[in-house]
Amino acid sequence: MVRWPGLRPCLSAILNPAGASSMAAAEVPGYLVSPQTEKHRRARNWTDAEMRGLMLVWEEFFDELKQTKRNAKVYEKMASKLFEMTGERRLGEEIKIKITNMTFQYRSEERPVKKRKMRSCHLQKKKLRLLEAMLEEQRRLSRAMEETCREVRRVLDQQNILQVQSLQLQERMMSLLEKIIAKSNV
Repeated sequence: MVRWPGLRPCLSAILNPAGASSMAAAEVPGYLVSPQTEKHRRARNWTDAEMRGLMLVWEEFFDELKQTKRNAKVYEKMASKLFEMTGERRLGEEIKIKITNMTFQYRSEERPVKKRKMRSCHLQKKKLRLLEAMLEEQRRLSRAMEETCREVRRVLDQQNILQVQSLQLQERMMSLLEKIIAKSNV
């Protein structure tokens, strides 16, 4: 009889749903998680790069979001744009939730008029810093690409030198073989 150590707690959780809450979430295999549980699982935290990218994408699609009531497709476009910018995959639903939460948090804080102006200036400075960081990242990637191209050129040059040397050796071998054949015919 084959024994699987983690099977008994899993089976008891399936057969006894009331006891399932006592079982640690890490012990539940993915294929036993119901779609409802999967839907309510907490998403991973947003990185600073993702937040900066989200702000830019949100600004780009802001008017389009306001014009349409059923805007799931807009959020999906935003998700693909965010993926292009950051390389991190987020679902349109995650973006919608994040924007909703950020908007609620912003509106729930009371701000005097002077602070709004200061915040606007602060937001512009943040955007400028973000753009500077993105520019620096682009420069870094560009330098890495140039270095890779130099290395490829160096390897190709070495390959060409080896090919020329190989052809020279073949010519010498042919010459020697011709001399040997000529001597053997005499």
